[in-house]
Amino acid sequence: MEERNRELRSASATSSTSSITEYVNQVFTESELELSRGVSIHISNDTQYVENPLNSIPYYEKEKKNLDNVVDFTHDSQELENSILTNVKNLRKMYVAALVVLMFPVCMGITATYSATATMDMKKAHSSIHPNSDQVTWIGSLMAIGALIGGTAGGYFTNSLGRKGALVLNTVPFVVGWMFIAYANSTGLIYLGRVITGFCCGIISVTTPMYLVEIATPDVRGLLGASFQLFVVIGVLIVSFLGSQLTWRYLSVSGGVASLIAASLMILMPESPKWLMAQKRRGEAKNAIIFLQGKSYDAEDECLKMEDEIQSQPKGSVQFQEFKAPIIYKPFLLSILLMFFQQFSGVNAVLFYTAEIFKSAHSSLDPIEATIYVSIVQVIATLVSSLLMDKAGRKALLLFSGVCMAISLVVFGGFDLARTQNPSIVDNYGWLPLVCLMSFIAAFSLGFGPTPWLMVAEMTPVRFRGIVSGIATALNWTFVFIITKSFKAAEETIHGYGVYWMYSAFCIASLFVTYFFIPETKGKNIDEILQFFESKMVEKS
Repeated sequence: MEERNRELRSASATSSTSSITEYVNQVFTESELELSRGVSIHISNDTQYVENPLNSIPYYEKEKKNLDNVVDFTHDSQELENSILTNVKNLRKMYVAALVVLMFPVCMGITATYSATATMDMKKAHSSIHPNSDQVTWIGSLMAIGALIGGTAGGYFTNSLGRKGALVLNTVPFVVGWMFIAYANSTGLIYLGRVITGFCCGIISVTTPMYLVEIATPDVRGLLGASFQLFVVIGVLIVSFLGSQLTWRYLSVSGGVASLIAASLMILMPESPKWLMAQKRRGEAKNAIIFLQGKSYDAEDECLKMEDEIQSQPKGSVQFQEFKAPIIYKPFLLSILLMFFQQFSGVNAVLFYTAEIFKSAHSSLDPIEATIYVSIVQVIATLVSSLLMDKAGRKALLLFSGVCMAISLVVFGGFDLARTQNPSIVDNYGWLPLVCLMSFIAAFSLGFGPTPWLMVAEMTPVRFRGIVSGIATALNWTFVFIITKSFKAAEETIHGYGVYWMYSAFCIASLFVTYFFIPETKGKNIDEILQFFESKMVEKS
């Protein structure tokens, strides 16, 4: 009898398993079943339902059968709470943290192009301050001086205060700087406010990319890293739109409000786990990882990896003699050249003085509206660039960018020359300045905007990456100052068309440097890239 009962129970279990398997095949799609490989069916004596691991169907009641069974969809011995949807939900916290920290680049974009619309408004009758042409150039360019100082000091603050700490505390001088501008009764206070807010932008430009890389999982690290430039240009678009609605004083208040919102949300986010591990705060690092990646993520294993990485870092400071090696000085020089051509394309002269440029070109379009159109194009082109970066390649985008920028500037210069000789040309071709500048900004955003920053890191060995990136960043802000401060003087000396043709000449020069000396880094690891520089003669990549 006992043997007969065992046979019946076995048959019952087999029947139950078969019916459950049929149910699974009916309920789940092929993609869901693919995700549930390794499913095991467990027969128990105290359960009368089937749990769906994707939580789309909460249970399945067995009808008219007193069979005790449950399907336990587990993968790698994990609990059901660690199902796919749970993991996705937890991963979203990483994206939330990324979106929050990316609000700081938005603030940076607002600061960078504040002068484009603000200086136009200052010249109107309602303004108590009316800067002359030279003062306008200082309002535009002093931000770069502040950013140069902030970028240089950013490494110290980021390492001593943490990524989160540096960004949150950075908001205090940021708001103070904006208030100096908002309540200014002289251009001197505006200058001071621009230097302070520029300093804060320098801190942001160093700290934000670091935080993004350190909280991201490897599969999305490139996407989040490339988002920095995108959110900067979103800030440019915001200030362009607000500048058409607000006076320059209220526009500066909006800059302070934006930085306060970013800091308030950042307080709720965790510190960088890697920085916490470097400070030997292992418990906080584990909690940060769990917050960002979810409870199912192996936080202890991640801490061990970070610990090994920190311990494996070369000891001692970088020596000057080490820069004599081709794999060091060649990418170092190319990094400087990329930053040089990025800024001497004239992009920040265009962005800082967009409204002024349209006004001086006597375009048929409203200067403020034209600024908004240019900003919209910049956002779209930057988004497209981030999608193409790993498909088209860095070198191809740089070449395409240089060609299109040169053509746009040559045509714009030709229009400006024709206008000075025949003012009536504006009646029929007043739209041409907008098309030229939109084409120029789109081309810049596709290549020379984001690519140099990426290639500086890709071309440089890890040991020298910090110092090379720091020098390249400092020089970049120096070039920004030179271009923005000299634009008006150059315009008065060689006229608008002369300035645009000069910038186009730099764009053409960038094509030769890119074609003959810049390596293609797409899909290559650092060792493969360094092989390019080890050859005695640099060959075309």
